[in-house]
Amino acid sequence: MRGIRGAAIVLMAALAGCGTSADPQPAEQTSPVVVPAPSLSTPPSSPSGISAHPAEVPTAAATATPERLVITAVGVDVPVIAVGVANDGQMALPPDPARIGWYRFGPRPGARSGSVVLGGHLDSKQYGVGPLVRLRKLRPGDRITVRSTDDSTKTYRVRKLQDIPKATLNVADIFDRGGPSQLRIVTCGGPYNPDAGGYRDNLVVTATPS
Repeated sequence: MRGIRGAAIVLMAALAGCGTSADPQPAEQTSPVVVPAPSLSTPPSSPSGISAHPAEVPTAAATATPERLVITAVGVDVPVIAVGVANDGQMALPPDPARIGWYRFGPRPGARSGSVVLGGHLDSKQYGVGPLVRLRKLRPGDRITVRSTDDSTKTYRVRKLQDIPKATLNVADIFDRGGPSQLRIVTCGGPYNPDAGGYRDNLVVTATPS
């Protein structure tokens, strides 16, 4: 899962870092509403078939990239930062939980197929609790808007929320590049485990174009 290839593993590890790479704190140390954040640090035993080779992705000059995520129903309005793979093989999530990363080697909003993946930290010792803590309050049917650099917007409707143990996360499903067009937002979820240095689960929001 080093480098760009093996996206399934990269993404998994990256999201796993959603609550660890920025030294996230357990809920009781930050805010009573902090949702335990999981990590995708345990990669699958074999590749999922998802390719993240840069050559397969249009350049920013050719295609607009997402720049803002707005979810009015729960008061989330955050910048979207294009991210890749960090030196440790994890998805390079923005350290500030007030920002969210878009995995630039996957589909873009408006793509005819595949999952657009956004991932971010729930909280951190440096920045405190971020707005993604409110994702827990989403309900099926809530509207999600992603604005891109060309001022176009793509609207999605929440289909489901899942707390998935990081050890059992189906990476091929989350980061599918050939299935139906959809949006996945991933942050931390479940109880915080101080011994493990992170949260047990990932909170995964699945939304479909509207």
